Amino acid sequence: MSEPVGKQLDHHPEMSAHEADAYRNDFVRHLCQTVPGIKESVIVDAAGCSLKTAEGRILLDMISGIAVSNLGHCHPAVVKAVQDQVARFSHVDVYGRFTLPPQVEIARRLASVTPGDLDVAFLTSTGTEATEGALKLARKYTGRPGFVAFQRSFHGRTLGSLSVTWREEWRKPFEPLLEPVRFAPFDDLDAADRAIDDAIAAVIVEPIQGEGGVRIPSDGFLPGLRELCTERGALLICDEVQGGMGRSGKWFSCQNWGVTPDVITVAKAFGGGLPLGAFISTAEIFSTFLDPPLSHLTTFGGNPVSCAAAIAAFDVIRNEGLVERAADMGVYLRSGLRSVRRDHPGTLAGIRGMGLWCAFDVQPAELAQPLVEEMARRGVVVGSMLNSAGTVRVAPPLVVEQEHIDRFLGILESSLNTLEG
Repeated sequence: MSEPVGKQLDHHPEMSAHEADAYRNDFVRHLCQTVPGIKESVIVDAAGCSLKTAEGRILLDMISGIAVSNLGHCHPAVVKAVQDQVARFSHVDVYGRFTLPPQVEIARRLASVTPGDLDVAFLTSTGTEATEGALKLARKYTGRPGFVAFQRSFHGRTLGSLSVTWREEWRKPFEPLLEPVRFAPFDDLDAADRAIDDAIAAVIVEPIQGEGGVRIPSDGFLPGLRELCTERGALLICDEVQGGMGRSGKWFSCQNWGVTPDVITVAKAFGGGLPLGAFISTAEIFSTFLDPPLSHLTTFGGNPVSCAAAIAAFDVIRNEGLVERAADMGVYLRSGLRSVRRDHPGTLAGIRGMGLWCAFDVQPAELAQPLVEEMARRGVVVGSMLNSAGTVRVAPPLVVEQEHIDRFLGILESSLNTLEG
């Protein structure tokens, strides 16, 4: 397929070096910093699989804003939907007072692709809010306090989400968090078996670990978790914030193993580039939020403009077969990575992925960030991982073309040649 007709980027600088430096400096001065240092680029425009810097450089985006921009940037259908909705209304009241057609339309679409009878959604603004809601739902429905999560997991930064996120250095400064939470090794069903008892409200798992390095479990792991949770009365929560909306070659990554969880969380690509998330379950499980009424609420979750973008993005993904295309293009991408590895066997190690959700390891691990930076200097954006040292993330838009992948592979090869000396 070709990229949708829309605006074209040129190499004309959009601001002077002085203006760009002022933005970089004031970004550090006036916006809270949790990662030190001046940012590498000032982005002024984007279209399709490309970003434009203030200086007029065009960068190939091979991470989709961390699995957000599944349709690339500024897809015409999404732009029009947002413009049309803003012209109607952008906000009218808190969630739950009025019936808003954009909320109903996107919930209907979700229900058409979710597994089993997961056909009710609570709309949020972000993935961490979706996780928070799912944890509350599990505690309320089961009457139990505890959770089981997994090593290398990442579920968000707010207090509840952080409680089930693995890295101790991020959790410890904010303790006490939710208790009890037990972390089992990922893809270790025996360890999960030992961790799940009658104190556990839910097991929360990324079917494919995202920040853990695109870790794909063995075929029996997710079905085994489903069986253990059913047997012991705990809910199974599948975090699909990165893996949902076609990224893995299925609408939801849990569908690669034919598993229906009790709750699914989504965000990132769900909103078509705007802030939107959801946690999805059954009517029976969600009925617990009616006792007492207002057990959970949000002001901006399900914002109509975000819903309009999500509807447009969903329709493009479904109508243009982008879920199936992600599976096919992922095969091409991983084949190319294996070809590069043959030329760099001492540096390029494990290659993993499903659909257009891939990662590779470099040796030594300290080489990952210099490789990311060298590729950016050459015009390709990839990224590192929060919970997997030495791993490089590759997650291009689902509309990526073979020519984009070929360009990425060529720049990866030349960057490795430079770093290997």
